[in-house]
Amino acid sequence: MTDSEQMQTQSQGTDLDIGISQSQPITPLWGRLYTKREGIQSFDLCNEEFAIGRADTNSVILKENELPYNILCRVSKVHFKITRENCELSNPVIIKDCSRNGTFLNERKIGYNEQRILQNDDVISLSHPNYKVYVFKDLAPNEGSAYPSTITNNYFVSKRLGSGACGTVSLVYDRVSCSEYAIKHVKKNMLAGTTKPKAVNDPNKVMNEAKIMKAIDHPCVVKLHDIIDTPDSVYMVIAYMKGGDLLSRILTKKRLSENISKLFFYQLCTAVKYLHDMGITHRDLKPDNILLNSSDEETLVKVSDFGLSKLVEKDTIMKTLCGTPLYVAPEILETKGHGAYSKKVDVWSLGVVLFTCLSGTLPFSDDYGTHASIQIKKGKFSFAHPSWKGITSKAKELIKQMLTVDPRVRPSIDEVFQHPWLQDPGIIRKAQDLMAEETGYHGPPCKKVRTF
Repeated sequence: MTDSEQMQTQSQGTDLDIGISQSQPITPLWGRLYTKREGIQSFDLCNEEFAIGRADTNSVILKENELPYNILCRVSKVHFKITRENCELSNPVIIKDCSRNGTFLNERKIGYNEQRILQNDDVISLSHPNYKVYVFKDLAPNEGSAYPSTITNNYFVSKRLGSGACGTVSLVYDRVSCSEYAIKHVKKNMLAGTTKPKAVNDPNKVMNEAKIMKAIDHPCVVKLHDIIDTPDSVYMVIAYMKGGDLLSRILTKKRLSENISKLFFYQLCTAVKYLHDMGITHRDLKPDNILLNSSDEETLVKVSDFGLSKLVEKDTIMKTLCGTPLYVAPEILETKGHGAYSKKVDVWSLGVVLFTCLSGTLPFSDDYGTHASIQIKKGKFSFAHPSWKGITSKAKELIKQMLTVDPRVRPSIDEVFQHPWLQDPGIIRKAQDLMAEETGYHGPPCKKVRTF
């Protein structure tokens, strides 16, 4: 090796060393514990976990010269812990009571091995509610500032998960149980700047959604955990689905395999059957409104967003034009909402959802030469896309039946269940296992087939 080559190698090595030292992670400061007692130090919170107690291994060690004997003798080796996962400011700060002698939050005992979520100005006491030692200060942005105290007193508001025409959805944590939920915020505001104010979100319709969600109980339907009604808004706290929505899954995967599509579709059918049996028609079934429990390929799915649902008596007819155009049934478009239509509008929408899962494309679109509404009214679609080459004829047959223009001929949700494509014991078992993990539900009863 020449002298110049050696110098180049040494230079590269030096640059590499510098790069390593410069890339060392800098832990952000995310909170502080200010002391309320003379002799006890305040300290910054910049690690994921802090343990406080008498043991030498703790992040903060409480010593004899800091506390009176009658308090120190009741302080455990690890008295309490404070954590913020990954030090991310959007995550809640959790305090865990590790002492049988008690850690108190705002003079209330947390309880041995119990947890609570800390918020600004919370006061921590040791061994006795009146022996106040620390005040917590959160340095994270206050994401809950836009929410009323009726929300923030009970929930820690984290990051926004999404937004739409009807409101916003954010991640929240119950301050007592520390459980994750999603909170849907729907405003009862009026459209400003018009001579005749028009309700953007009719309060009666908003409360109707809440009424429906509180009445339902099915593993494949999003459950309402809590509802807060204020003069200008309604807040619905629902289960948090970590897997996102079905549309995002399809866009990420390009399309779903036939087995996964069948697994999801079977669960959707059980949800729709449950709703129909309760006299509820969803009327806005689409991949955006179908949520996934986890990022696993095989996961539980749940139907959400009942903003366009309606409780109807048995055999009554719905006459409201609603739904998302590309998924809406032709009888709704034909009559512009002035005609009569039944629960089979959900079966049509399920057919469009299944088509989209299997192919990653839509059966009806303005991109196909004519207006999508004309295609829907005629029931004009095809399996021409290359992705259909590997799909079984039974799947295509079921889609054709569900996308039948005449609702009198279109199958009911019970008839969809009986289609040969869904008679797959392996898929049914997987779906029922996923539902059973949630609530012990094992799916709708199967009809016994007589053999001769």
